[in-house]
Order: sequence, then C-alpha cells, then structure tokens
Amino acid sequence: MFCSIPDFCKDAVNVYRTKKYIVKQDISVEGTDNGETLIFSNDVFYERTKCRDKQYEQIFADRMYINGKRLPSTSYTRRYEK
Repeated sequence: MFCSIPDFCKDAVNVYRTKKYIVKQDISVEGTDNGETLIFSNDVFYERTKCRDKQYEQIFADRMYINGKRLPSTSYTRRYEK
C-alpha cells in the first residue's frame, strides 16, 4: 500500500490508462458571452512504470474496465512527465 496520493491522481477529474501512459484529466467548464459552453481538459501524460501501474491498479481495482476512458472535451492541452 502507498502512503501518499500519486501525482497522477492529484487535482484529477478523470484518470485513465493507455498502452504507454497514465493520463490525468483536469477538466473545467466555462460559459461564453453568447451562451456557448466550453469544456477544457488540461491533460498530463505520465509514462507508465511498474510502480505507477501498481498504484493505478490498487486505486482503480473496483472499476469494471480497469483502464478507464477519456472524457470528451472541446479543447485540451497536453504535458508529458517521465
């Protein structure tokens, strides 16, 4: 068991896993002056390691689909972490 919250879970609205990365989505919703709604996703892609995979599997063990799924957004930014 781990003692602290892994970086990929801090400030995350959604976390999912791909073949090479564990992805943290921090999503915000904003309205425009003309009534449109914009959904922004600030994504951080963490390179998968044995330690991160073990943490991920412990945290999300109860998921029906362990790898999760990306939440759609109208705009996004990406950052990669080793």
